[in-house]
This record gives sequence, structure tokens and C-alpha cells, in this order.
Amino acid sequence: MKTLLPLLSTACFGVLSTFGALVAPVYNRIPTGAIKPAGWALDQGNVQAGGLAGHLMDFDSYVNGSIWVEGGSIEYSAMHESAPYWLQFSNDSNGMVALAFQLEDERLLGQVRAFLDWTLDHQGDDGWIGPEVLDGSSDVPRLTWPRYLVLMGLVQYAEADSSQTERIVDAMHKFITLVHSTWSSGSEGDPADGFQFEYQYVRWEELVYSLQWLYDNHPNGREDLLIETMQLVRDSGFSWKDDWYTEASFAREAVTSFFSYTHGVNNAEALKSEALAYRFTGDPADVQSTFDRLDMIYQYHGRASGTFSADEHLAGLGPSRGEQIFSLAIIYQIFGNNSLADRAEKIAYNALPAGIMHDWWSHQYDQEVNQIWAQEMDPSPWGNNGPRSNVFGFEPNYPCCTANHPQAYPKFWAHAFMTDPADDGLLHVFLGPYTYSGIVGASNQVDVVVDTIYPFNNTLKYQITTSEPLVFKIRIPDWVTEESVISVNGEETTALTLDDANFQVVELSEGSSTIVLSLHAVLDIEKRFNDAVAINYGALNYAIELSYNNTVTEGLRSEQALNDVKTLYPNAPAEYLTPYDNHTKDHTLLPTMEWRLAIDPSTIEIVDRSSEVSKLPFYVWAAGSQPITMTATACQIDWEIFSGTAASPPQSPNTCAGDTFEVKLVPFGAAKLRLGEIPTMIIA
Repeated sequence: MKTLLPLLSTACFGVLSTFGALVAPVYNRIPTGAIKPAGWALDQGNVQAGGLAGHLMDFDSYVNGSIWVEGGSIEYSAMHESAPYWLQFSNDSNGMVALAFQLEDERLLGQVRAFLDWTLDHQGDDGWIGPEVLDGSSDVPRLTWPRYLVLMGLVQYAEADSSQTERIVDAMHKFITLVHSTWSSGSEGDPADGFQFEYQYVRWEELVYSLQWLYDNHPNGREDLLIETMQLVRDSGFSWKDDWYTEASFAREAVTSFFSYTHGVNNAEALKSEALAYRFTGDPADVQSTFDRLDMIYQYHGRASGTFSADEHLAGLGPSRGEQIFSLAIIYQIFGNNSLADRAEKIAYNALPAGIMHDWWSHQYDQEVNQIWAQEMDPSPWGNNGPRSNVFGFEPNYPCCTANHPQAYPKFWAHAFMTDPADDGLLHVFLGPYTYSGIVGASNQVDVVVDTIYPFNNTLKYQITTSEPLVFKIRIPDWVTEESVISVNGEETTALTLDDANFQVVELSEGSSTIVLSLHAVLDIEKRFNDAVAINYGALNYAIELSYNNTVTEGLRSEQALNDVKTLYPNAPAEYLTPYDNHTKDHTLLPTMEWRLAIDPSTIEIVDRSSEVSKLPFYVWAAGSQPITMTATACQIDWEIFSGTAASPPQSPNTCAGDTFEVKLVPFGAAKLRLGEIPTMIIA
């Protein structure tokens, strides 16, 4: 098995005694709001704000009718997660709160402020945040898990709005005192108390994240209690390290028995669990476990688009079956391994946009690498999801992903820059168009503008102003070749000279500076399942674009969720239970061309118009908006349907069933119907 661990600097290892200081991460994150998207990324943020993401509070009954908001009275499950998911657009931080502050959008800022005020103004005297248990029974423990999500949203708000920091921090400490008491007495509940406690059991790392933020930024003299609470929730939770991510236990193919620890999102969250634990244990075995699990999950379930497969639960390597950016960003921050940042970029620029329509008004629940249609398939080909799961819609399977589907870009942007405490340097980690403004080190006011259409072109232009000298570092992806060059302040271009962490280091004087970085990429043909190929060029993955007809219907709501609401809330208002959402549309996509294709990889030609483009279209992921495409020679082959969708690619190379012809390859994220793991043939 390929291992990532040897690439890790040994400088990060530390040793702790009980209640010792947390091991410092290699790099420090930057407060929410200091980094803002620019260029095409700013357009993308505005697309999200103007689409479904920015209007859920207006009409989604699981958000504006949630028991978490003023006047609300329902939840779609006993997990009480809908509004907490909305607050962050995610299972983690940096969603709705981050997007509102990144865009400085007054409408969204008003929504998150209203949620903040209602939540904190109604905090219990004992520190409890949010609604009580569903039935009011003292026999059922309080469910803490959705508060993990709320805490991470509060972290972002406290960073972004200094006028609210003290209020938020005080509320968090009050709540954590209650959490410590609850776990110390063993009264936190466990899966035997109901399925809603399973996530609390397996996703303890989400609470640890917020505890560590308090420790690092606002400990208020309670360092020992914070660390002890971290240890308590880890010790009482599921051991990802000992009971799942081991050679004996981990699933090497699609699972057929479903548990909370086989769940795809839970695995994405758990990627970072031992990295966070390492900060209070100092145990090198936690580091080893972190990189072992990364190897395992991508070796046995990885996708060419950067993500791993899970159609609710882990789904193996077959490309017909389908949130980890934040986890990768956190692991990178703690350990500094370059390949983690590469993978986060690959997911953000490939798998993420592929699952959402370009206007951000509809999304999939499951996406396929080889996606030959997006339609209802009954019986369902998915492991544990419904027949509409790959339709682009409002609730194609269950409401959780409607509430949190727009989470990744705001969190990705929020981690685009970090700082290096070793030399007070500023790091550009996730490449793309941004602005940054803030204090680096003790007093260095730094402003950065990154002008680029990356990843659609690999030239980045930096305008940097500093009040003091600055060590500025640009992370260089592993795919970059030796032909790459840099120019500082208009001087002659030179080859890159990278440090051990894969940074190009530029020593800047006080005042204004310019940097022009030109990264060179080569075509990368990656072997995949049954010797099919994935086509990569720079940070982008390319797929054969399949033309399609788009049938538009009213946005259908999840019948399962509606039935759950009726069971949990027999007196739920009728307006919360409509079968259609009445504001959005569903999209069924059917191909208008042959999809049973193979290519001769030796015939691939890159068509690059990026040097002619200064500004990308507003809908950057719409068909035809990307300036780099490819062509290849293809032919039809024998390829079967299995369970209503494309079977795994037939073993390559294949025999053509007819004449050859030319096909077009486009960035994976722009191809809603596509072949991303492509069988090969050889032209006679």
C-alpha cells in the first residue's frame, strides 16, 4: 500500500503528559472573513447566494420551520440537525456563516445574525443550547450531537464579527461546562438510546474541533477542563483508530451491511479524528492512523475526481456508484503534507461542481464518475439510497443534503491561506483567485490580491502590500513540472526552488510587490478499475462529455422525510408537508448520443484557449464555459447495463464495434453526463 506518512516532517511530533499543552499545528488557520473569493470564485459565491443555498431560509420548511429557529415546530428526524446543517451548510464549519461574511451579503448576514441571537438569547441556565429532547421525557438523554454543528458555526461567527466574540465565547464555555459534567457522569447517551445518538458516538471529532479552537484562542483559564473534555468524548466514542481503520476491519469493497461507521459522510468526518486527537495525546500512533486511513479509503474506494465513493455507505472502486475537503484542510494544517492539499483542490475543482447544476438551484444525492443518465432508477442501483438519488433536484433522496449541499466552497476558500508560526510567514495553500487582508505575526498588515483563472489556467499574478517585510510562501502542487517559472517585481523569470514542504518562498520587503507564477502541467493518464483511464491535466480531471435532453419538473420533496415528520409531529402545519417544494425544479437528464465508448489515449489533443481569456463566464461550471478542453479518437464498444446504470468499465483494451470518431473531453465538474473512468481501445 502506498503510504503518505514518510512525506511528513518529523518536526510535528510531540509528547504530552495528562493536561499538558496541546501540540501546536504546523500551520495556523486564518479567521473567517479575512480571506474572500475573487474573480470566478467570487462569481461562484454569488451564484450560491442567489441559488438554492441562499434561499433555504426563505422557503424550506426544514430550515425556516425548524425547532431551532423562532416560531419553528418541526424537524425531519430526531437528530435535530436541519437548521444546524443550514447554519454551516455542512457537517463542519465554514458554511452559511462563512459565505455571508466572505460575500459581505447583507441578506445572508441578517439571517445568520437572527439565528445567532435566537440561539444565544435562549440558552438554558445550565448552559444547554437549542431545543430539548423531542418528547420531553426524562428517560431520554439530551442529544448533544447537533450542538457540535452549531458550535462550529459559532466559531466562525466569533472570528468574523469581533463585536460578538465575547458573547459567543462565554456561551460556548457555559455549554462546555455542561458537556464536561454530562460526560463525566456517563449520562451523554449512546446508540442504545436511539439511532440519533449514533452520530454523537461516531463523530466526536466535531466537538473536539471546537474545544481546540477555544483552547487556542479563548481558553479563559480553563485549559485543563477543555483537554479533559476532549479526552472524555474521544474515550466514550467510537474508536476509528482501533475498530475500523485497521487492516483487519476496514472494508476493501462495497459494504452490504450498514453501520454508522460504514456511512460515507461519517468516514469523511473521521479522516481528521486522530489528527485532532494527536494534539492532546502527542501519540505518534495517532499520526500513523491518520495517514493509514487516507491510504485505505482512497485505495479501496477512491474516485478519479478526487473523492471516495459512498452511496450512503462505502461503495468500492466501481465508478458507477457514489465531506472531506474540510477534513483534508484540517489534517494539512496540523501536519503539512502537500498531497492532502492537492487532494482538497482536486475535490473542489472536480467532484464538487459535478454534483450540482451550474446555477446552484438543484443538486444530486449520489453522483457517478461514469454517469450516463440522471433519472429515477427503480430498483435503485445504490447501496442504501432511493431511486431518485442521482436526479438533479431539491430533495433527490433526503433533506440533509439540501440543507448542507453548498458547504464546500466557503470552507475551501476559508482555508486558502494559512500562516506559519515558525517565521510569521503567510502561505497560499489552495490555489485560486482570492483577496486577503489581515495582520500577520504581531503587527504586519498584509493585503494580497490573487488574479488568476486557476485551475482553468496555471498562471497566478499576486499584488501584495505589507507594512513590514514578509515571508510569502506559495504551495506548489505535486503535478507541477520543472518548466514552471516565477518572476518577482518584474525581474527576469527563474525556475522554482521549493523548500522541503513544497513551498516557493519569496522574501518581500515592506511596501508593494508583484509576483507572477507560471505553473507547467503535462497530460497525466491514470490507470483505474479494469484498466480504464482517468485523464488529468493540472488540478482538473477530464471526462467525455455526453450530450443530453433535460426534462424539467416541479421540485419533489423526500417522501421518507415527510413521513418521518408526520410521525414525529402529528400536528405539524399542513404548509410544511407539501409534496412539492413549489420554488425549485428537478432535472432528469437523458443522453442524446452513444455512451458505450472507448478511446485511444495516445490520440488525446489539448485545446487550450486560456491565454485568450481574462474573465470567465459568470456560470463557470456551465457547459462550454471552460477554456481548456480535449479531443480524442473513440469508438463504440460492448458495455452492459447493470442495476439500471452503466456497469463497471469492461476490461481494457477493448475491440471497436464500428468506425472511429472524435469525442470531446471537458472538465469533470462541467459534464453532468459523462465518462470519467474511460475504457481504452487501440486503433488497428
